[in-house]
Amino acid sequence: MSAGSSPVMTVLLIDDEEAHRKYWSDALRNSPFHYSVLEAETGEAGFHLYQHQQVDCVVLDLDMPESGLFTLLRLVPDWERPQIAVVVLTKLMQAPLLELMKKYGAYACVIKQLSSTEDLANIIQQAVTSIRSARDR
Repeated sequence: MSAGSSPVMTVLLIDDEEAHRKYWSDALRNSPFHYSVLEAETGEAGFHLYQHQQVDCVVLDLDMPESGLFTLLRLVPDWERPQIAVVVLTKLMQAPLLELMKKYGAYACVIKQLSSTEDLANIIQQAVTSIRSARDR
C-alpha cells in the first residue's frame, strides 16, 4: 500500500438474484475504490458472513423471499447509533418503505434502475465515513 492510500474496504452484498449480485459485485470491485466484495443470497447467509468477517458496509436488497427489513433490523439493532453502514439497494420505489428503511438504520436507499454503479460506490464511501465518524464521537 502506498503512502496516503487507505486500506481496501469490504462490502457485503446481500441479494437473492444472482444476476444482480454479480452485476453490482463486479462493478464495486472495478470501481475506483476497488472494494473487496463478499456475496450472500439470503439475509441469513449475509448475517452469518457479517458476524464472521470484517465488513465495512452492507449493501442490502429489500425484495427477497426473506425480508430485507428483517435483515436490516438484525444488522442495526440500535437505530440511533448504527455500528455498521447499511445501504439499501432495491428495485422497489415506494417512498414510505424507503423512508422506513432509513428510520431503521439504513444510511441510504438506492433504486437499482435509477442509479449507476458510480452512484453506489460513492454512497458506500459516504456511508462508511459517516458511520465511522459517529462511532468515534
